[in-house]
Amino acid sequence: MTSASYRQVKSILWKELKRLYRESLQELPTKPANQPETGMQHEDGREIVGFSTNEAERMAGISGDEVLFIVDEASGVPEEIFETIEGNRAGGARIVMFSNPTKTVGAFYEAFHTKRQFWRCIHISSEESPNVAAGRVVVPGLATAEWVAEKKREWGVGSPLYDVRVDGNFPSQAENAVISLALIEAAKEREVVPGTVSLGVDVARYGDDSSVIQPVAGRKQLPSTTLRTMDGVEVAGKVIEWARDFRAETGYSAPIKAKVDVIGYGSSCYDHLAHSDEAERFGIVAVEVNVAESATSVSTSDGEGYSRLRDQLWFALRDWLADGQLLEDGVLEAELVAPTYSFDAQGRYKVATKDEIKKVLKRSPDHADALALAVYDPPSVADLTATDMMAAMQAAARPRRRI
Repeated sequence: MTSASYRQVKSILWKELKRLYRESLQELPTKPANQPETGMQHEDGREIVGFSTNEAERMAGISGDEVLFIVDEASGVPEEIFETIEGNRAGGARIVMFSNPTKTVGAFYEAFHTKRQFWRCIHISSEESPNVAAGRVVVPGLATAEWVAEKKREWGVGSPLYDVRVDGNFPSQAENAVISLALIEAAKEREVVPGTVSLGVDVARYGDDSSVIQPVAGRKQLPSTTLRTMDGVEVAGKVIEWARDFRAETGYSAPIKAKVDVIGYGSSCYDHLAHSDEAERFGIVAVEVNVAESATSVSTSDGEGYSRLRDQLWFALRDWLADGQLLEDGVLEAELVAPTYSFDAQGRYKVATKDEIKKVLKRSPDHADALALAVYDPPSVADLTATDMMAAMQAAARPRRRI
């Protein structure tokens, strides 16, 4: 048994095997070891083992006509591992793959498409779960009617997340999606070393929206705080409370940058943090971010520019996700995969507006905006090119509109 991560093998596959052993009605000749790599072995040579690897050599040499490879979360298993398994199957071994279809490339995807003739393909929607059909738990662990109803409200029928995780369809995300579902899935499986702590603070502008305080520690997302019906000054108070509690719990002593979107009610939140003795006491450095201004960088890695700072922030968030770590958070994930991009008259990247995203989500992408603020790294003067400097000076010269 293998999977995209060792956590999946040990915490899900091996845990299920041990449960089946405990509940078995007949006495079995052996019992599973605590660790999947130690396995469940019988004196006649039969065995079950579990491990995960991204090194093809570790998978090599497991062959024979009575071998069954069970690959869970197959969409996330590297292609070189599947190539090695295929070599092992030369002697008659079988393979079964299970997965949410999170990628449109790779062995699992091809098994349902160009190589379908070689596989017996089974597609199951969570709406077809026995638990959903019966309206009660028939098979523990399978999707329930309550969960499906919750995801309809949280993600929306037809959204990329609902398509993949509820209906079991391969992603139908637009090619011009800013952030892919595969990028999010990989970030959720990744473990990174925490770094410098920063906060992204997105203050609600309308009654239906939420204010969100999103901390990150380097490239690691920390749990967020969601606030409703609070004005900018009240949100600033919650930022100070967060910093106080975080320092008390962790002993963290470095300054904490609080990057606040100053459009709308965010301006009062920023002003309070910038002039508060309490904020200074707990080492909060308020950073003013106006996402409607010109981008602080006039070019990207592929030579294109950004229409506004907000567009730059979304693409910077995509870059951060490439080697960052995300928590399980369905609300955030739905917001991350929603935006698409286009190009303006000057050929610069332009991300879908907040109102356009809100039409898709039926809510504002407050959590994603807060994460984008948290990971944003304003350039220092030394980092600016002459062209960047001119753009920054022009943006600074424009009068700010406070709402």
